[in-house]
Order: sequence, then structure tokens, then C-alpha cells
Amino acid sequence: MYIEGVRKVSWDTGEMCEFASSLTSALKYMGEDISYHYVMGTSGVAFRFIIDPGKWNPGNNGILGMAKDPYEPIRHAFDAVGYRYSIHAKSTAEEDGVLIMDSIDGGVPVIAFGVVGPSDCSIITGYDDGGKVLLGWSTYQNIPDDHNIPHDSTGYFRKPSWHDNLRKAGFILIGEKTQRRPSRQIHMDALRWAVEVVRTPKVYNRYGGLEAYKVWADEMVQDSYFPKDDKAVIGQRYLSVLCNLMMLDDRRSAVEFLKLVAKDESDLAEGLHAAVKCYEEICKLKNDLTNVVKDDFSEEAQRRIADHEIRRQYAEIIMRIRDKEEEAIGHIENLVSHT
Repeated sequence: MYIEGVRKVSWDTGEMCEFASSLTSALKYMGEDISYHYVMGTSGVAFRFIIDPGKWNPGNNGILGMAKDPYEPIRHAFDAVGYRYSIHAKSTAEEDGVLIMDSIDGGVPVIAFGVVGPSDCSIITGYDDGGKVLLGWSTYQNIPDDHNIPHDSTGYFRKPSWHDNLRKAGFILIGEKTQRRPSRQIHMDALRWAVEVVRTPKVYNRYGGLEAYKVWADEMVQDSYFPKDDKAVIGQRYLSVLCNLMMLDDRRSAVEFLKLVAKDESDLAEGLHAAVKCYEEICKLKNDLTNVVKDDFSEEAQRRIADHEIRRQYAEIIMRIRDKEEEAIGHIENLVSHT
């Protein structure tokens, strides 16, 4: 049993957040014309930056670590798109399988945490063998080290023993459509939430927002983290850096979301366009980072990240991004404090 025609979730689309991409895909199948950038903006994911100090954690970009309430971004997103939802923490394979199959039988895809590889989220679009095998899309399904099982004829992945790779957070079931709040309320709440995301200096043991940039820049210039003769460690550091860059890629969504709000809220347009210019500059600075160290997994790129002078240049750009984001969020903060 599978749902036919659910839009592919892949980094090739330029959508780097698997939750927002999965939700957008599911809603599109359900007849909703809601953009990825809108979900990114209203959820606050477009504005997040999180660092786990000293850990070089490639999972820094996961949405469940960006707020003290791990499900708050999900709550904001579903409120903005006007759908009920329920989150089901991982239980037994039998219980979880029944819930997922019931949703698929009803023609509604499921958003699951994990399932294939180290995915933040996968979208589940079908099942086989009484629920022992799940089908769907994952950004990791074409990476043999993460998923070496042949795909279904539909293109969807086929994942047996899926429950072993389901995270404790479980999965999200999409409920019925609701009456959406006035767009003005949604937009103002999203802007306030963006300010909170950027201004919150710490989320439990992780640094967030403007403070996280400082921590990352400081760690980049510490030679003790980059032993030149240890290729395994250098490779892990490089991977972590690229995963941090994924959060900076999401500033493209900040640009598009703020433009959308400015179009609808003319009285806020001047301040929002000022913020947009800042985020556009951040996108350029992110490209400067990839010019210093390519994001192509090459040996040359990893050799460069082991070089102190290269990392010093990198850290300087990180701090320029931090300062530009402080300017951007200042514009937004000024708007919400006077509205």
C-alpha cells in the first residue's frame, strides 16, 4: 500500500531542512499551495543557529535542538499552515506501525524522525509486508553507507527494520484542516518567534543564535581541535562544519519569508526590507565561507580546514555573519516592539 505522487524530498531541490521539506511535500499532495520558505519562516527554522560546544556535533542543525521545548518549531509551523497534528513518541514497532499504516490508508503521509540513515525527518508514503517495511522519501536514501537497499519501483525507499532507526521523538501524524488565523497574527507571531530564536543565547547545554556564532568562531581557531596528522578527526571536523553551513543556507528562506511578509504587511515593509538586505548579505558571506573551504568533501578541502591560517579567515567571516544577523534581527525587533 502506498500513496502515489508525493513530491520527492531531496537536498537536490535546495531544501536543506528535512522537516520543512517533508511538511511542504505532504501538504502539496493534500492540495495545499504552501511554500517551503513559508514553513521555514513561521517555524523559526530559517533563523536558527545552534552549536554544541566542544562536541563538533553534525546534528547541530536538527530542529528538535533549537528550542527548550523541542516541539515548539513544529507547533509554530502547523499553526501557520492551519492543520491539526499529533506527535507520537517512539513506542513498540507494532503500535507505531498501526498508527502509521492507518494514516497511509487514509491517504495522509507521515513525517517521521529518522527511519533512513541519520535523517532529521523522512516522509513516509507507504508500507509493505504488514508494516514491516516502510516506503517514502529521505535525503539519505541514495547514500549507500546509509541505505543500501534497492528502492521501490515508485522511487520511494524501502526500509525494513525501520523501527530500529526511528528516533525517540517518533513521528508526526497530520490531522484535519482548521480555520487558519488571520495572516497578520501569523506573521507577527513568526517575527516575534524569530527574534526569540536569534536572541536566545543558550538552549540547555547548547549555544544559540548570536552567541553560537562566537562559540563556533572561537573553536575554529583552536589548534587542539584540528590535529593535522589525524585524518579521521579532521574529516569529522570538516563534516561538522558543513552541517553548520546548512543552517546558514537556511537564511535564503529568511530572505524569501521576510519578503512575503513585507508584501502583505505594507506598514512593516520598510523595516523588513532592511532586514532582508542584511540576510542577503549573510547569504553572500556564506558563499565566501565555501570559497575559503569548499563544501565538496575533497581531500583538498579537508587539508585546508586543518590549516590554522585558513581557519582564522573562516572565523573572521563567521563573526561578520554574526554581526550582520544582529543588525537584521534588530530591524525585526524594532518592528515587533512597536506594533
